[in-house]
Amino acid sequence: MAIPTTTSAHHLVVAMLLSPPRLGPYLRASGGNVRAALKLYQWNVEMSSAVYKMLHLVEVLLRNAMDAQLRAWNATQIDPRTGQAHGEDWLMDPSHLIERIVRREEIDKATRRATLAVRDSNTGPRSVTHDDVLAQLMFGTWRFLLPGRDSGRQLLWQDALAQAFPGLRRPVQDLVRDVDGLHRLRNRVAHLEPLLVVGVVLLQLKAARRVLREIEPAAEMWLVSHQHVSSVAAQRPDPVPEMPNGPLSDN
Repeated sequence: MAIPTTTSAHHLVVAMLLSPPRLGPYLRASGGNVRAALKLYQWNVEMSSAVYKMLHLVEVLLRNAMDAQLRAWNATQIDPRTGQAHGEDWLMDPSHLIERIVRREEIDKATRRATLAVRDSNTGPRSVTHDDVLAQLMFGTWRFLLPGRDSGRQLLWQDALAQAFPGLRRPVQDLVRDVDGLHRLRNRVAHLEPLLVVGVVLLQLKAARRVLREIEPAAEMWLVSHQHVSSVAAQRPDPVPEMPNGPLSDN
């Protein structure tokens, strides 16, 4: 919702409620003009919403592609304690390597969150499933399953996760860099931080398109047809000249 045209006093009250430290980046970008800073702040809310929607699509498509390969790979691994093969459910019955990379405590946290989500849902009593736990994993899980210096992650990439990106034609480090950038952007949005440098956000939109294209070109096209990042970016309020009356000027 747009900021309504009101009195200067109203703008000053809202600015103080937001707090000078929080509004600071917007005031600096608006030359110290409170009305312009609040307009820019509201634009940032719209941009954050558009970015979150984009990241929602990317995260679900990314995790499902990687999950399919992890299921198949986990079922080929032998549990040294029993001598039997693990099942496909790499969250409920993880192989030693997955348990080490993802970390048992992270799986347990996701399982507890899934248990609460199922309990609070309207579906009635039921057991927690693999998909319930999968939905509770953080974006960082997928970022840090991709190859890095850890030899286990390299092995998992070679034996399983590379197949989640059949369209990959560039060095895998470039893919990792793109996913890392999206992970960092996700954290900025989650912590309500400013997204005032439009060019950086648009670069992350391009990164999202590359990642999805390497999973499946149709996924990229779906993202393109549903994202609003580019249109919101084009609506960024123009900065005003620096005002002479100090950081809380409303002239």
